[in-house]
Amino acid sequence: MIENIKILHFVPDDKFTDTAYLNFESVAPSCNTFFVPSMTKNLKYIEKTPVEFINPISFKNPFFMKSLNKYDIIVLHSLSVFNQEIVAHANPCLKFVWIGMGYDYYDLIYENPECLYQKRTRDIVKNLHIKKKSNDGILKQIANNILHKQLEKKSIVEKINFFAPVLENEYEMVASKFAFNFPNYVDWNYGSTVRMIEGKIKHCKLNNNDILVGNSATPTNNHLEVFDFLRTQNLKGKKIICPLSYGNSEYAHIIKNAASIYFGNRFLAVDKFIPYDNYISIISSCSNVIMNHHRQQGGGNITAMLYMGAKVFLNTLNPFYTFYKGKGAVVFSLDELYNNPKLLDLHLSEEDIEKNRQIIKLAFNEKAILDKTEKLIKKVISSELSD
Repeated sequence: MIENIKILHFVPDDKFTDTAYLNFESVAPSCNTFFVPSMTKNLKYIEKTPVEFINPISFKNPFFMKSLNKYDIIVLHSLSVFNQEIVAHANPCLKFVWIGMGYDYYDLIYENPECLYQKRTRDIVKNLHIKKKSNDGILKQIANNILHKQLEKKSIVEKINFFAPVLENEYEMVASKFAFNFPNYVDWNYGSTVRMIEGKIKHCKLNNNDILVGNSATPTNNHLEVFDFLRTQNLKGKKIICPLSYGNSEYAHIIKNAASIYFGNRFLAVDKFIPYDNYISIISSCSNVIMNHHRQQGGGNITAMLYMGAKVFLNTLNPFYTFYKGKGAVVFSLDELYNNPKLLDLHLSEEDIEKNRQIIKLAFNEKAILDKTEKLIKKVISSELSD
């Protein structure tokens, strides 16, 4: 148990925030403060975390910035523009930990984001960008220019002390883009599947042969390319289930329309945010999972479905493919599926299911996550700023 320190968390209104709160409070009770930059003071995803709302331009307030000096650790949950501004304006003696989400560092890895999209998806993205630009009025652009000076993201990252990417093998992918002054590595995960692993969620046994496609309404899922494959198959009553509850609403609309044309009533969109237990109950009908991301994404879904015994098909460009293959897990590439569509009708052996479960238990059980949290705090506290 860690006591007598002060940890500040800058968090988004995100489904992972409650998990972070429970993890840090379990290790360092009453030591954590959670700030959400928001003018509306309305929460959509956070339920358990006792957050304090702050002004989205508080980084311009010298009194607020000076108040940060009392914290031993400042944890940035994602490198949002707001969090970049905090680092840019902060006392250089403060210790910052950046908990990466994936979306907040892939622009550092890929200078051209188009490489994350396949052909049909790339066409959608271009149209989305055109519409976005046409909807951005001059006043909005001026307001943004006044509010945020031009931030050089790499120079911001160089001021951060520690970086926890989603996967360890992503650390070098980001660090390789920096000549020097890159943050030290720290191992930490939200552990969103802990409750399932610890047996605290019901309905986690697969009960049908449906197909889960993607994890969100973001174009990096490359949904249409997966649909193009599935529409040529005899699905034999299988449903196509797509989580579309967060991301880009216009993109979600396009995907739902296309899927309705291709699959009719065999398509189910999970387009409303629902409690995690209910979500798990819905996707427990899927013995097949197809994730067509070129980047790391959908980790919570991948881990949960592997634990439940599903066959998971990943794009080989996704670092999760390398991650799980490296641990000896039974996962498949999309190439294997495209070359042998009959895999959709096969089930993993009990031996393979148990093998995957043991790998996941070892990496993501409650004790492992809390141990990582404790080690993170102790490592940061004991570190010197010159490290």
